[in-house]
Amino acid sequence: MNNKSQRKRLITWGLITMLLIAPLLSWLIGIIYGVSVGSGFAAGGLMVILFPIIFVVGVGMLIKGFMKPKH
Repeated sequence: MNNKSQRKRLITWGLITMLLIAPLLSWLIGIIYGVSVGSGFAAGGLMVILFPIIFVVGVGMLIKGFMKPKH
């Protein structure tokens, strides 16, 4: 695979991770956990913890994509 398509793929997946996957996955895991333990505060707390972690992974992918040379 050439460098330009890998760069574009990293940028695209970084944006998708930050804008779609992070909120949906943190909400889904938080709700499932909150229902299983019977606590809304546990659900909210888990969402607050998971969202930034997944978001930072997306930011890392985005930065890595921008740092690749354009060749």
